[in-house]
Amino acid sequence: MGLGRALHGRVHKARGAPATQAPLIALHTTTPIMTVAQPMYLRMGFKLLRDAPAYLRAVPYAVYTMTL
Repeated sequence: MGLGRALHGRVHKARGAPATQAPLIALHTTTPIMTVAQPMYLRMGFKLLRDAPAYLRAVPYAVYTMTL
């Protein structure tokens, strides 16, 4: 659906915006389901911060961050 590319465009714009007050952007993703998206996040410049506790039907999650 192009949502990953749209996210990348917004993040790219935010990184260059002097008015940005946030030091970073974070996302969380399900690790067993989003296997295609996770390499894309890394290519976009996100770094895997940590695994998150499983919740919502015991689905494991991971947290990714990117410094703005």
